[in-house]
Amino acid sequence: MPSSLAEAISTVVKSGSTGSSWQLATVSAVGTGTVDLTASTGPVSAVRRLKGYSSPAVGETVLVLTSAAGNWIVVGALA
Repeated sequence: MPSSLAEAISTVVKSGSTGSSWQLATVSAVGTGTVDLTASTGPVSAVRRLKGYSSPAVGETVLVLTSAAGNWIVVGALA
């Protein structure tokens, strides 16, 4: 992940002022530009992913950002 993107995500997550949060989840299915996830809150379908996460695979643990409005986005897989 590029340094500038990592710094931007870190700033948003640390601020907490947006109501955003992050969590880890497991990829359960791969779609076109989306993935289905199994998260601590249960299954979540058709979550959009960043362009940099171009080769998602079932079973990967991923970093997910969530907004106060209920939107989810997958940042990428953990090493």
